[in-house]
Amino acid sequence: MDELQNIVDIMLPAIEEKLNTAPSSFRLWFGDLKLISLSEDKAVFTTPTPLRAKILSTKYIDVLHETLTEAVGFDVEIEILSLASDNLNPDLPEEDPPKASPEEQMEQIEREQKIRETISGIPADGHGNVLDSYTFENFIEGSSNRFAKAACLAVARNPAQDYNPLFIHGHSGLGKTHLLCAIIHYLKEHRPNLNIVYRRSEDFINDLVHSLSENSTAKFKEKYRSADVLLIDDIQFIAGKESMQEEFFHTFSTLYESGKQIILTSDRPPNEIKPLEDRLRTRFEGGLIADIQPPSQELRAAIIRSKSEAMGLELPSEMVDYIAERLHDNIRQIEGVLKKLHAYTLLAGQKVTKETVEQVILIVDPGNVPVDVLIDRILHEVGNYYGIPVEALKSKKKTDNIAKARHIAIYIIRKMTDKSLKEIGEIFGRDHTTIMASCNKVEIDIKTTKNTDADIKKIMKLVKGTGVKA
Repeated sequence: MDELQNIVDIMLPAIEEKLNTAPSSFRLWFGDLKLISLSEDKAVFTTPTPLRAKILSTKYIDVLHETLTEAVGFDVEIEILSLASDNLNPDLPEEDPPKASPEEQMEQIEREQKIRETISGIPADGHGNVLDSYTFENFIEGSSNRFAKAACLAVARNPAQDYNPLFIHGHSGLGKTHLLCAIIHYLKEHRPNLNIVYRRSEDFINDLVHSLSENSTAKFKEKYRSADVLLIDDIQFIAGKESMQEEFFHTFSTLYESGKQIILTSDRPPNEIKPLEDRLRTRFEGGLIADIQPPSQELRAAIIRSKSEAMGLELPSEMVDYIAERLHDNIRQIEGVLKKLHAYTLLAGQKVTKETVEQVILIVDPGNVPVDVLIDRILHEVGNYYGIPVEALKSKKKTDNIAKARHIAIYIIRKMTDKSLKEIGEIFGRDHTTIMASCNKVEIDIKTTKNTDADIKKIMKLVKGTGVKA
């Protein structure tokens, strides 16, 4: 079951990004989604209530199907069952339980969500699960993050003493949220009576908008200004939002003057958050600023070993080193690759190979794959799609079907790589003006020919490993 849930862990962040909906709405419908069985032609999910099952099976079935296909690499039928359904317990006597009205079901879901959100404010993953594994003990330390970890541990041990506010900055996926969770876990263990409030800046903004629409600003202020420790993730998103900055300034000032701890994260230092009011910037800079840099190759390898062991994924040392060499900047990306590798080995029953790693990296980050591998994949998929050998695509033959496929291949290489027109021309034995003419022809076809754009998108999905082969 844990192996199946890893597939859900891959799917849900991708679904949330595709839907681009409010976090609370996403958790409302996708929270506690489980994958209980998977075969070559069918996947069965469960969700807590009949209403959720109905909504997922109608409104969200397409995005579920598309994302599952991307995660496992093949097309399957999806069935969604409610945990309250007798379908999950066929041996039980048939009995019609009393059915709650849709309004009662919605109220129950909202109650569950409120309970989940108020469990100490600990950050949760894309489907509402508390990030219990994010502690100081399993935060893998290196020269790139040692100072930030030390600062967070000092604040956790003595909140609102020496480092207030604490401002942590670094690019996405380097461990900022892990450190916030670690602070929360430490405080809950050693200072359980503290009122800890964790929110992403997006949640802070949504809370304020909701309070204004519901005339409940007093409740909003009470929630934030009564905190003993306030943690705001990705504070840079309040930049340019005047009313949000105004409210956060007063929240910040109230807490700071009351001797409460404030911890903020951002993808950039305070002086690079623009447009940001000077009065906020000076307060952000008034405490301790700690940055997290991209991990070294040695640290990346240590992270890969630790995370693969935790999920039961067997990786030979040479594969660990190879993945560490290929993925440079983002720990979250490393996690995504390892989860997909785990899912692939689970479904295929095979050990991880270099070819498998290449395929998974191509899915997670197409730009990270060696350009020669990517070009070979493009030529292969274009040839398969149009039924033309790769050798013919590179040849001088000018029959209509070969010329069309060649133009498409040139166009996709131009789109998916940073190769120059001259370099693309060398692949096909043509000069740069011919390559430019091919690209221009495809651009015209996209606007004037019905299926060209759809064909190109299908091929690019196949190149990325997310398409479904016929």
